[in-house]
Amino acid sequence: MKRAAIYTRVSTLEQATEGYSISEQKDKLSAYAQSQSYDIVGIYSDEGFSGKDLNRPAMSDLMTDIKQGKIDTVLIYKLDRLSRNVGDVLYLVDLFDKYDVVFFSLHEKFDLGSPFGRAGLKMMATFSELERETIVERMQMGKLARANAGKYTCPGKCPFGYRYDKNNDCLTVDETEADIIRKIFDLYINENFTFRKLYDYCRTAYPDVKYFSNPMCCKPLIERPMYAGYFRYKGGELIPGTNFPAIISYETYLKAQAQVEANRTTRSSDNTPYLLTGLIYCGRCGNRYVGKMYERYTKKADGSHTKHYRYRDYGCAARIKRDANYHSAACDNEIFRAEDLENYICDFVKNIDIDDYDTQSYAPGFIDSLIAQVGTAKQSQERLLDLYINGDIDRDSYLIRKLPLDSKIQELNNLIEKESNTVKTSVTDGAANIKEKLANFDNLSKKEKRLLLHFLIKSIVIDGDNIVVNLKLKK
Repeated sequence: MKRAAIYTRVSTLEQATEGYSISEQKDKLSAYAQSQSYDIVGIYSDEGFSGKDLNRPAMSDLMTDIKQGKIDTVLIYKLDRLSRNVGDVLYLVDLFDKYDVVFFSLHEKFDLGSPFGRAGLKMMATFSELERETIVERMQMGKLARANAGKYTCPGKCPFGYRYDKNNDCLTVDETEADIIRKIFDLYINENFTFRKLYDYCRTAYPDVKYFSNPMCCKPLIERPMYAGYFRYKGGELIPGTNFPAIISYETYLKAQAQVEANRTTRSSDNTPYLLTGLIYCGRCGNRYVGKMYERYTKKADGSHTKHYRYRDYGCAARIKRDANYHSAACDNEIFRAEDLENYICDFVKNIDIDDYDTQSYAPGFIDSLIAQVGTAKQSQERLLDLYINGDIDRDSYLIRKLPLDSKIQELNNLIEKESNTVKTSVTDGAANIKEKLANFDNLSKKEKRLLLHFLIKSIVIDGDNIVVNLKLKK
């Protein structure tokens, strides 16, 4: 008896307009399998997934079971249930052939054993792909038409402060969240709160609001024009909204944006709490060590929360900030409390005798490394933008993850400019200046300490408890 697998797929739009329900596909294919005396060994269903590619959980399971020799026949209701991409269809047919699996479509009834059958398959797959591209184009035109009419379309999760009214195709104001938004704008404009200070305030004042889970989560709120009654379509000009009300005045929004720009212009480039950012590398997997802030809260008897303490750590990015898109496997290298590691490196640097080294290679090598770091950060920005464009992350996540990259690039460019000016001074004066700073290291500002560390250290490599400091200086 042949072992048959039934594969079904439906997207929300197709289920609503074409009647390709999962249950209907299963019923018809099961009846066909019984009529042929097939043994149904599995039903693989992807509900709510597009046919644009093969990145679907049930499809992945089906291909795995085929490769393991568990299936003799694959039954589908219609070819476009398999995929709407010609290349993917042909790939699957080749896969079926390779593992001696018979493929049968109830709707088209292809005979893949003949040249005409294979030609018909390719033609149907081509028209299916064309149909999908036409649908996508119409949807984009529909979205543009909605935007031009002032109708905001929720990309998924409804923006903080609003609730989606499906029946009336509009957003309504959540007054509780709207009051929080008004308070945030007031604190930012009139009390000069920073984004991090707003986060601290909101975590304490609104402990039960889940939105405030990231130190920079208030930034997209301040910069969102929706609260003033406008929105942007694909990053274009502001469009007055017709299907949602404003929460604040447009004047308030403009004041907030002016404050954002003022803060961006006057903000010190030294706004990170980590002295060793960009210097530390993991000796096990090669990734950078990055800083991470931890906060601990205690719950009072009345149910409110109060901040208990905050601490900083350095750890391999593939461990403490692992992103599966960039780190395929987690790293188990050591995590260090930031204060302990910084004190260790600072003590090491303070004991350097500059007279033992050649002082002619200080700044140029340092500038080269800074330029390379700027390039790496810009590549990270491009990868992040690709994730946003492809719809893998939403706009808020994109902005939250983009901010530290922007800050890092700005800081590096400031360092490059400063060091370029330093090169113009004499080597002797530069060496004397370094000696003076080392002698007075404990009294330097955080910014001056970081600059000096980057000036002297090429890299810090950590493998467990073994810490190796590689200097840029040469004897």
